[in-house]
Amino acid sequence: MSDRLQGWTAQLKERHIFRTAVLYIGGAWIVAQVGDFTIQNYEVDRRYLDVVLYLLTVGLPVTLIIAWHHGPKGTQKVKRSEAALLATLGVVAAVGSVLLLGRASRAQERAAILLPATTTDLGEGSVAILPLSNNTGADSLDWLGTGLADMLTTNLAQIPTVRVVGVERLLDLMRRAGTEESDRIPEQLALNIASASGARTLVRGAIAGGGSRLRMDLRLIDLGNGTILAAEQATGEDVFALVDELSRRLSPRLVGGAVQPTELTPVAQLATGSLEAFREYREGIQAERRFLPEEAEEHFRRAVQIDSTFAVAWLRLGLNLFQQQNVAEASEAMAQAERFIEGTSERDRLMIEALLAYIGFDVQAAEAKFDELIARYPDDREARTWLAIVYGQSDRQEDRRRTLEDIIRLDPFYAPAYNELAYISAYAGDSAAADSLSLRYLELEPGQANPYDSRGEILELTGRQEEGREAFREAVMVDKGFTVGYMHLARSYFRAGDMPGARAELATFLATDDPDASVWVRLLSADAYVAEGRYLDGLEGYRQAAERASELERADLRLIALLDVGHLAVALQDFERARASYDEVRTMDPYSQEAFFGSFRTMGIQGQVEQMRATREAVAGNLSWVPESFREIARTSLLFTDGLIAFYEGDPELSVELMEESRRGFGMQYIFREEIEALISIGRAEDALHRVRRMSGALAIRSSARVLPLVQHGRVYWSARASEGAGDTEAAIDGYDRLHRIAGDGLRLISWMADTEERLERMRQAEGS
Repeated sequence: MSDRLQGWTAQLKERHIFRTAVLYIGGAWIVAQVGDFTIQNYEVDRRYLDVVLYLLTVGLPVTLIIAWHHGPKGTQKVKRSEAALLATLGVVAAVGSVLLLGRASRAQERAAILLPATTTDLGEGSVAILPLSNNTGADSLDWLGTGLADMLTTNLAQIPTVRVVGVERLLDLMRRAGTEESDRIPEQLALNIASASGARTLVRGAIAGGGSRLRMDLRLIDLGNGTILAAEQATGEDVFALVDELSRRLSPRLVGGAVQPTELTPVAQLATGSLEAFREYREGIQAERRFLPEEAEEHFRRAVQIDSTFAVAWLRLGLNLFQQQNVAEASEAMAQAERFIEGTSERDRLMIEALLAYIGFDVQAAEAKFDELIARYPDDREARTWLAIVYGQSDRQEDRRRTLEDIIRLDPFYAPAYNELAYISAYAGDSAAADSLSLRYLELEPGQANPYDSRGEILELTGRQEEGREAFREAVMVDKGFTVGYMHLARSYFRAGDMPGARAELATFLATDDPDASVWVRLLSADAYVAEGRYLDGLEGYRQAAERASELERADLRLIALLDVGHLAVALQDFERARASYDEVRTMDPYSQEAFFGSFRTMGIQGQVEQMRATREAVAGNLSWVPESFREIARTSLLFTDGLIAFYEGDPELSVELMEESRRGFGMQYIFREEIEALISIGRAEDALHRVRRMSGALAIRSSARVLPLVQHGRVYWSARASEGAGDTEAAIDGYDRLHRIAGDGLRLISWMADTEERLERMRQAEGS
């Protein structure tokens, strides 16, 4: 055996097999590096490098076979076995090459079909800016391709005669064409995407280099004939300076003449001078697009921690917090955006001013600012989307619909507009349109959770309950961390009165490794206990959710669970537990309105009116941080606390007067049970009933996706109480009876609903007599 092995080794050496393999691999590596450099720097199609690498791989056995048969000295003939092997490898090389080239070609052909055939011509000076390719070899810089495109967009948009198609719109077109933003975009597909946007020119580019020194290469392409109008390159350590330099060089080619220096404010002055802050901001924007508000909030917070003057990041953080009903902290964030507004681009300045007016309840001023923004930037879909929201909240539904349809005419691939129109159609009773629009949204955002979730809601609204539930399941399967999907899934069972079914469904997700989901399924399971009157089990469930959040070291999730513990503990008159929960929340989040009002009302229930007054005065003396535009909101919110104090002092008339004055100032959007009870006690039961019908709850609702059962029970109870006070005995009996069937004997544990059975019995006896 040893002799045979030595013989093989001797033959391998004689035929130079080892040396041939080493030389071949070394040569192949050099060819691959040259090919990769060519593709990265000269925009050669990536598929050609794939073919070269494939042929080099097949070529290694070919080379070794030839070396084996023809390595010895002297003349050798091609043997039949050698010819068969070489022929087989030749076929493998040919077939593989054709498949690689064909696969790329077919993908491009499919993508082109999905793009619009015609679009609006944006005219001279219009330019589309695609994300730059990352040729640095560092995956950590992938985000910079889109980020640099954003910077170029911001910079060139300053020039009045230039129409820039923003990167977000082009990213939508890219996704519609089946191309992710991190992919390399073939030349023809890039031209198709840019042409579909309506622009006449296209900026394509790449970043290369390494370490602290980067190189940016940009080409300005005429979309009419595909010719290169300009090619510019800049190298340096300061990314913002590179963008400014290349913008300065390209802008004359866009406007057909010189651009004044005053028309190009340095991009770092328009956003942030910190590349890391800008990266966090970009990550936050992407999280928003995926409907992940908690993740977006984290990125925006980090952005403003890195650069405290980053106005547009403060704006995004403020909007995010407002959507989570964290009004106090949101107000502070918006105040910071207002403070640093002078250092922003015109577009961002107008957006900040419009949203400050909107949040300050000045609808007319908000509408005027959005109109001004749209007149200056007609392609700004976000501004039009916000204008549609303004119309919706002003009950101008036709204007809202028209605005959304305008967005789609501008950009047939803007998915959020289809989503909003689907809801509008569903609420209007147009099931066919709602179904079609929701499917279109799903088609435009493949692989995302929210389209499935929205479709589930549309299906529910149009009476297809089981299909809706299946869509919610699909949403959480697509993204285990999509917490709204779990809320809607649980809600579908709640509406059907199947609480055990809800818990059984949620139990399948208890072992998930997603931290958000693992806490939320526990919260929602606790909701299912509360929904059937098992309040003590629900309290324990909320406590377990808080503990789970602690295990995960997620203070944000623990805060949510602690608020649930506090609210239910107050209703159960477990004041010590409630106070401890609210105190911990306020330690974690000093701006929490829920914790403040929870603690405030707990004092009132216990008769601690003097302590309420002291707390109110302490808050009133600590409002120096409130910006001018929010002073009225703060003032009217304090009026509401005065109304609560008056209620617990036994003056319901003054209580109602103060609360109603607060509402006229739009300072308080919640409706607490104290207001309902005060209205009933002074003989205004009809007004109380009206309040109940639009009641957002004695406990603030953090998300419309989640059904808080205790709030729902309260609505039924106070509706029955108001009906009783208004003399509508039938409606009152129906309400009390329905509540008793839902919650049963558990109602006796809730302080303000404990008399449900007694009232029901008394009214039935009176009706019978």
